[in-house]
Amino acid sequence: MKTKTYQKALSLFTIISMMIMIYGFIPLPRIAGAVDSITNAQDLLSDSDLGMVSSHTFTFHTGTTTPSGGYWDFDFPADFTGVAFANADCAYGNANATESLEAGNIIRCTWGADQVSTTSQMVITDVTNPATANYYTINIRNYDNNDVLLERIQVMVMIIDDVLMTATVDSTLNFTISGVANTESVNGINCDQTTTSTSTPFGTLVVNATTTVCQKLNVTTNADAGYTVTVEQDHELQNDMGSTINSFNNSQDGTGSTTAGQWQPPTNIIDVENTYGHMGLTSDDQDLSTGTGYNDFYNSGDALYAGLNGTDPMPIMHHTGPSDGTTASIGEANVAYSAQIASLQEAGDYESTLTYICTPTF
Repeated sequence: MKTKTYQKALSLFTIISMMIMIYGFIPLPRIAGAVDSITNAQDLLSDSDLGMVSSHTFTFHTGTTTPSGGYWDFDFPADFTGVAFANADCAYGNANATESLEAGNIIRCTWGADQVSTTSQMVITDVTNPATANYYTINIRNYDNNDVLLERIQVMVMIIDDVLMTATVDSTLNFTISGVANTESVNGINCDQTTTSTSTPFGTLVVNATTTVCQKLNVTTNADAGYTVTVEQDHELQNDMGSTINSFNNSQDGTGSTTAGQWQPPTNIIDVENTYGHMGLTSDDQDLSTGTGYNDFYNSGDALYAGLNGTDPMPIMHHTGPSDGTTASIGEANVAYSAQIASLQEAGDYESTLTYICTPTF
């Protein structure tokens, strides 16, 4: 008896060894006669992050015909939620498919006609990923109209934390002011005197004649929301006796004008000192029209002027994104200051200080 038992065990060991040598593993018995003939199967996720809502696009090749009344099951692990037939697009169209077995996290597509062996695609949207990082197996099974399993395959997906990629770009800003020669013009207005970066000399003003001085502004920045350049005046052009050349247009001391308009000469009314002479500015930056509440100095086709009030900065250059420091109305603009006096303007040497401020928005 012992000899026979030993011989049986030896024979069984020999058979198992031969199977491992041939197959590389011990073949499992077929379940309901099914074969693993579905091939080239994959599940493409739109988002593999933990707990995120994702679309599943299954692509695979069936190895046998699915008869009319047969069906395909897409069986998700319980870790996935929101698996619903309403969000499924069966490979041959929902018109031939019944509702899913949602209680078991299964989407079932049942066919009203024979479906031959072919490469197919199934899309299921609005499925919420598991909250735990891991590999997850989704089963695709093909049944005939008698619920006999014809073929099957497993696809795997990996649910993982997103990778946070970071980078830093240093902020840059370069703002320059340059003089303009008396041969140039701004908004069609001739620049009568040559200026520098720190000096805008009108020279000796002639009664009833307009004199204009100009400066060039350049801004280079990588500010995401761009920048605004403003200019302000510490006070009206003033002489040693306190007399002033007022701001355009015939404005009282310290008031100026808030809305740009066409140049007008001073009205020269006796004993109304603010009408004896005035100074205003214009800019050729056509991007100013994109700024809320900013003066549009030239988009009308004519040079328009506004007057400084000695308190509030006036926007004269603007852009909504990064600028290169050279492109007109983006990184470069010109500003012109015009002055005109009438016969009643008091004699003397007049001066004031201009301050430019460039404010980027990162």
